[in-house]
Amino acid sequence: MQRRVFASVIATSTAGVLPVFLLGGMAVQVRADLAFPESSQGWVAFGYFGVSALASAAFGHLVERIGPVRAMRCSSVLAAATLAGAAAAPNFALLLAALAFGGLANSLAQPGSNALIVAAVDARRNGLAFGVKQSAIPAATLLAGLAVPTIALTVGWRWAFAGAACFAAGSGLLVPSVPTTEPRSEGTAIGAERAGGALADRRPVGRREAALSSLLVLGLGAGLGSAMVNCLGAFLTSTAVEAGIARGPAGALLSAGSLLGLSARLYGGWRADTMVGSHFRVVIAMLLIGSIGVALLATGTTAGVLSGTALAFGFGWAWPGIFNLAVVSHNRAAPAAATGITQSGTYAGGAVGPLLFGYLVTHGGYQRAWLAFVIVALAGAGVIEVGRRRIEAPGRRARAAVSPAPR
Repeated sequence: MQRRVFASVIATSTAGVLPVFLLGGMAVQVRADLAFPESSQGWVAFGYFGVSALASAAFGHLVERIGPVRAMRCSSVLAAATLAGAAAAPNFALLLAALAFGGLANSLAQPGSNALIVAAVDARRNGLAFGVKQSAIPAATLLAGLAVPTIALTVGWRWAFAGAACFAAGSGLLVPSVPTTEPRSEGTAIGAERAGGALADRRPVGRREAALSSLLVLGLGAGLGSAMVNCLGAFLTSTAVEAGIARGPAGALLSAGSLLGLSARLYGGWRADTMVGSHFRVVIAMLLIGSIGVALLATGTTAGVLSGTALAFGFGWAWPGIFNLAVVSHNRAAPAAATGITQSGTYAGGAVGPLLFGYLVTHGGYQRAWLAFVIVALAGAGVIEVGRRRIEAPGRRARAAVSPAPR
């Protein structure tokens, strides 16, 4: 059962994020065909992650009502429709509309996957499970990078989106059924058990539930970190081409960085299950090291892009799984609702980041844009530290914990 859970969470999560990162990997080809500039590419990412941000908190509560299984299966259908629409888009406006619709699939897949992990995976393996689940984004960019030389430069970018639509449609078939239990009480704080899956409260003894205000602070910090992360996936190939790397190798570089990020997320999740101390501190360290990689991308040289890719993907991309594990560890009984709140911030950063980056590229070039996002990454680390202190400070009460939505 747990192997199928692992397979289903990465398949549906990958399908949910694949549209925007597939566009990022094939940006040069898509822009040439549909005739839009780098700044408009930022608008596509803004639409996708903007819709995700607006829907995430509400969909987190929806998952608590309908259960993770139905949520994940619905998300796979929405993702397939998004990718098929993008494949058929005759102009930029319809491409923008198709990918904005895909934000709904993403905002349903992520809290659904989080809830399924808590429901069906032993708590001692939650770190690895979240590492597997958060490998969806590196997996999506890996596929996007591979799509450049194998599909986009041979039969065309539309076929890559069409093939991805088939993958998304099939991902829902992997989702296993999870027994449903009734909650102990309705309208309680996040400390109650939740229906929609076997969500037993496996929170460590003595660990408080996180207050809503703390979740909002953490969501803001994650949003700043996500702004940097999503720019990596969306603009690395264009940055590499600008630095003198050919289009094919630039796509391969994105694939290599994605593979490194994927491996780092898996390793980090596995290590998190045995870590003693604050997982949030690990997240902060990863963001700080990742910001060094972003600074190297700003050099605009081939060596800087290669080394910056390694650091930015190996560390700057490796933190989301550990971050979600830390959030869920303080919200064991309603993980979808809690992560729906923090991921609203994540998606907001993912929406604004590429849009701002595209604007900075248009008006100042890639070097200035990457330097600006070094500051963004550092700010994200600082805000997460504030949220960590709010949650982990001894004697602080969780006064406004998230409540599951009433049935």
